[in-house]
Amino acid sequence: MKHYLCLTATLAIAAVLCSCNNPSPEAVEPLEVSNTTALDRNHRVIYELNLYNFTQEGTLKAAKARLEELRSLGVDIVWLMPIQPRSKRGKIGSLGSPYALQDYTKVNPQHGTLDDLKAYTEEAHRLGMEVWMDWVPNHTGLDHVWVTEHKDYYQQKDGEIVHPNNYGDVYQLDYSNNELRQAMTDAVIYWVENAGIDGFRFDYISSPAIPAEFWQEAIPAIRKAGKDKYIGMLAEGDLADRKDLYSVGFDYDYAWGFHDNIAQKVGTTDKAKVLQNWCNSLVSNSNYDNMDRMVYLTNHDDGNDGKNYFSDFGNNVPPLTVMEFTLYGMPMLYNGQEIGYRPVQDYFNKSLINWSSPDKKLQNTIATLIALRHTQPALSSGKKAERGTTTFLDTDQKTTVLCYKREKDDNQVVVAVNLSTDSATFTIQGVDEGNYAQWLNSATVQNGTTLTHRHLTANPTLTLEGKGYAVYVKE
Repeated sequence: MKHYLCLTATLAIAAVLCSCNNPSPEAVEPLEVSNTTALDRNHRVIYELNLYNFTQEGTLKAAKARLEELRSLGVDIVWLMPIQPRSKRGKIGSLGSPYALQDYTKVNPQHGTLDDLKAYTEEAHRLGMEVWMDWVPNHTGLDHVWVTEHKDYYQQKDGEIVHPNNYGDVYQLDYSNNELRQAMTDAVIYWVENAGIDGFRFDYISSPAIPAEFWQEAIPAIRKAGKDKYIGMLAEGDLADRKDLYSVGFDYDYAWGFHDNIAQKVGTTDKAKVLQNWCNSLVSNSNYDNMDRMVYLTNHDDGNDGKNYFSDFGNNVPPLTVMEFTLYGMPMLYNGQEIGYRPVQDYFNKSLINWSSPDKKLQNTIATLIALRHTQPALSSGKKAERGTTTFLDTDQKTTVLCYKREKDDNQVVVAVNLSTDSATFTIQGVDEGNYAQWLNSATVQNGTTLTHRHLTANPTLTLEGKGYAVYVKE
């Protein structure tokens, strides 16, 4: 029988998984992983979408026609990269930067109209998804309407507007000006009230030019504009760089330091023990007891230097993707990541994605991981009290194999990844003996999504192929 997973809580999930009272060892069944629904807010997946690269047309209308594909995959939140007009003065590349804007309250005509955006959000809502906008609070493009209408909104030196960080295509806003603060807040609220936007990803919140007081004022005002709808807030940055922002109201920040450390200190190697140390630092960080984090392998910043996440992680991408979805926080997918798209995407120029040649192994893996994320209480993120606990498990191959289990209530998920290019046979300590449903097997997932019933002892011996992975759910 096929397994159809939906929002029905743990008992229903267990009933679906156990197609018979005593499944025979190694009993294999098809597993349907499309159109799953998150148990709650703490089981969601966010998808970053660059309109220029997502479809041939680069429009909201064309992207709207593909919303059902994202819903089928299991995407809960679509984060649209900046949709406002890009500045022409000082522009980089053929398009200019999406983070150098001409006007906060206009839609880039190359993407469509305000009505197109409304239609997009309405369709997303019909499908049960949220739409979040990218927001650039620190700076504007050189030909933003405020440059001529409100020059006092900008930091100036000797009468000339300042460029932040020597970025020649943008001007630095001045947050000592209360009128600028109000104008910025009003511009954000405009999209909540006029396009039904559900949340925002705020760019460069670590900027020293934006005081914590601004966020303390702006975030409640924006949420109030949502009336009975909760407005989500994602901070681009690692709040370790701005400790005064931990309590201003953001729901998530980036696990940026974690990403960069595993890229630099693990990368394409087999250093599982090093990876475990960084994973433990991520999971045990008490600064996030009262907020969540977004975890990622790639985003729009990859590509502008001619590299991307395959440059950083190579054939570690599949096992690290398993870790991204099962270890901690809210996982993010970027344009094309769901099909294992490898070419570099540059956001200063069109870099159209070729959707016709997916990496079936990675595609099936990600679809299964989203279904797991949606349906297993143990994979809950959120505040510390809401999360599933994480326990790292010892193995006799700890230099190349990483194992851990997530637990919440009576739900348990066991994860094993092998960073070596060689096959690894290893014994795990600390597994609860019992019957398990194996949701992921890297050796078979290329051929489709299946579920295998297995009995695991307290110290099971498993074998994983090179760069392989397995995920088990206790039945």
